[in-house]
Amino acid sequence: MTITSLRPSFNFALGLVAVASLPSLAAADVVTGTVTPATAKAVIVDSAGKTVAELKPGAYQLQLAPGRYKAKCLAPTQREQEFLSLSEPVTVNVDCG
Repeated sequence: MTITSLRPSFNFALGLVAVASLPSLAAADVVTGTVTPATAKAVIVDSAGKTVAELKPGAYQLQLAPGRYKAKCLAPTQREQEFLSLSEPVTVNVDCG
């Protein structure tokens, strides 16, 4: 067997690996937004109350699995903002002022 006869099998296997990894990529949703003011501290929690991301002031971008989430301001004021992560990009601006 020559190397040239192995290439189609190798390329096919490589293609299967790439396709197999697509569902995990497709399951995540891109969430973008800004956190204000400059002194803000905020977190994103899932429906079980587990912290899934810590947000710093300014622009942010993260990937979340589809579901219900809350953006919780910890400082300078405490407030919550609920949002859904679906199968398309979502913008969530968090105002902690």
